[in-house]
Amino acid sequence: MLLSTILERERRFKLALRAGIPALLFIGVILYIVFAKDIDINISIRESLIMAGIVFVTIYFIYFMLELATKGTLLDNETDGFTPNAFIEAVKKHKPQTISILAIRNLNIINSNYGTQATNKLLKNIIQSLDIFLEQHRLSNAIIGRYNSSEFLLALDKESQDVEDILTNFIQNYKEIQKIELDYYFSILLNNDDNIEKSLLRLHNSIDRDNCTTSKSKTKKVILKDSQKEQQLENAITTALANSSIVFSFRPLQNTKTQDIDIYTISAKLNTKELGELLPRVYLPIINRLGLGQSYDSLIIKQVVKTISQLDDNISLSFNLSPYSIRDKAFLEDTLDIIKLSDINPSRLIIEIYERNTYHNLQSYLKTLNNIRSTGIRICIDNFGTSSSSFDYIKYFKFDMIQFDRDFTTNINDSNNLILLNSFIKICRKLDIITVAKWVDKENQKKRLIDLNINYLQGFGIHKPINTVELITTHSKEI
Repeated sequence: MLLSTILERERRFKLALRAGIPALLFIGVILYIVFAKDIDINISIRESLIMAGIVFVTIYFIYFMLELATKGTLLDNETDGFTPNAFIEAVKKHKPQTISILAIRNLNIINSNYGTQATNKLLKNIIQSLDIFLEQHRLSNAIIGRYNSSEFLLALDKESQDVEDILTNFIQNYKEIQKIELDYYFSILLNNDDNIEKSLLRLHNSIDRDNCTTSKSKTKKVILKDSQKEQQLENAITTALANSSIVFSFRPLQNTKTQDIDIYTISAKLNTKELGELLPRVYLPIINRLGLGQSYDSLIIKQVVKTISQLDDNISLSFNLSPYSIRDKAFLEDTLDIIKLSDINPSRLIIEIYERNTYHNLQSYLKTLNNIRSTGIRICIDNFGTSSSSFDYIKYFKFDMIQFDRDFTTNINDSNNLILLNSFIKICRKLDIITVAKWVDKENQKKRLIDLNINYLQGFGIHKPINTVELITTHSKEI
């Protein structure tokens, strides 16, 4: 039986005793006072009303306590596992070595195809199967809860490697429940600190649902080795951001017609005192989780403007900004003010945007992008072809540039891939959109892409990235 169910029954029984015993004692005392006077029992109307009132108040009090107990339940309504708050309290009390999240990637699809009732039954079966599986592995006191609709919480007094093996084996044994195929992923955190709420948030945000690592069993997983190290990383990142410690490297884009390099795309790193330079895939999830995304993007803008103002007027810089920042009116106004005050030609700035899913309020977003373009700033879709949103945007908005996803370059010898890329380039040419192929490392890639009439090439086969000093030295603004 689930630990959550056992504890919930104990809690309700204790509440019933707390509510019932004092009430019964109170009734007993009243009855003794009323009836233990003489042998002949004569109950007046007044005494009858008092007794009736006492009985009513007692029954109502017991009912109220039981209803309060139900509302404050430890149990999740659908699964009978712990609620998030109850899970947190249980973890604080028992202090297990690891906590983890086991999630169902395809739950929305299941719900659409099988309905809410079948999905709720499935969720309950999953958590019960997990409990039985853990008991079979002599882990009878596992703390199991539910974080949200598709994510289950698990706390075990085991090392992270043991928990990884347990979850991997569970997934292999329960790939299908109720004849429904399940797509799992999980994340594990070792050495929990006292702030369990923050640990759970780290776990939840650690899983990039489209780019998490894959084990040999094709189980999607992310292992966060140490909560204390995560806290150190978080502190290092926030300090670096506060100190504007950002480092740019510049990837040259070569024009296939002129062979000139007149555009550089920017790659950013945070320079921390404790951990050295950090890549965006390390620090961006933490920055976004802490609500510092706009502060980071603002730092990017200021650094870009400072750099480009020192360069020859023929050089443009392409850089990434978060769509969330762009859609914020105040951030956008501040950004445009910075650019206006810099007295540089706005067309030299190319903002790269990338989203895995189409923004729900597409018309409003496209209006925002149009407002940006009206200032002269160019807009680019990055990683084009990785998601359906790329096609949604290009149908309704006139982009200035498209950077194709690296898979198009790395799979250039695949016939289907080549046909698709050729079609996209032709479409872009008709729409007067500049096309860019990234990660061009080999000569045969370069030759094929040039044959397809792509506009720009980027990669080690073209030129290695350069730092800020090299960029300014090469393209210093003439005075």
